[in-house]
Amino acid sequence: MRSRRREASPEHGFPDDLPEGGWSPGRQRFEEQVGLLVRALRSTDEGVRELAVVQVTLLGPKVVPYLSSALEDALDESDLQQSAHQSMSGAERGIAGICSALGIIRDSDAVVNLAAALPRKEAVEALAKIGGERALELIMDMIESTNSSWPSSTADSDPAFVRRVFLRFGEVGRKRLQEELTKGSGPRRAAVAEILRIMGDPEGLA
Repeated sequence: MRSRRREASPEHGFPDDLPEGGWSPGRQRFEEQVGLLVRALRSTDEGVRELAVVQVTLLGPKVVPYLSSALEDALDESDLQQSAHQSMSGAERGIAGICSALGIIRDSDAVVNLAAALPRKEAVEALAKIGGERALELIMDMIESTNSSWPSSTADSDPAFVRRVFLRFGEVGRKRLQEELTKGSGPRRAAVAEILRIMGDPEGLA
């Protein structure tokens, strides 16, 4: 099982010099609240999941280390269930909800954790919302991956999604795509050309 664990960092409001013997009451309460919301993200009720996303994002960047840890756990759980040919619906709902929440919070520290959740659409869109060079490169790298359904099948089934993702990167994203169009390999160049076509297609706009 791959380990993705990250520790909470001081810049997110969780100092390393906590007194020995346990958590502070405030930190313990916060962790319990986040735990309840993360569990709600696995609900089969879409309304409950959406409300949980809203509630957890209201906590802001300080919740990112907890969400990152929960995402790692859910990804590991999904891996185990997949290898055992078991249903992954609960874990996958949790992964989707956490990715959505991280995208709304838009903390750059979450990029490395979201990378582990690719090529899920929720992780792609979260990276696009966070933005930045690293997020763009992670999405571009998926175009090269032979194991990824991005972008060809995704483009065919949901061009609005592809357009929405790359438009978030603005001119930087378009320039990066143009560079790949001139120097990329055959299959990669074809995929990039399809993305550029979708971005210029008014019917692809969400």
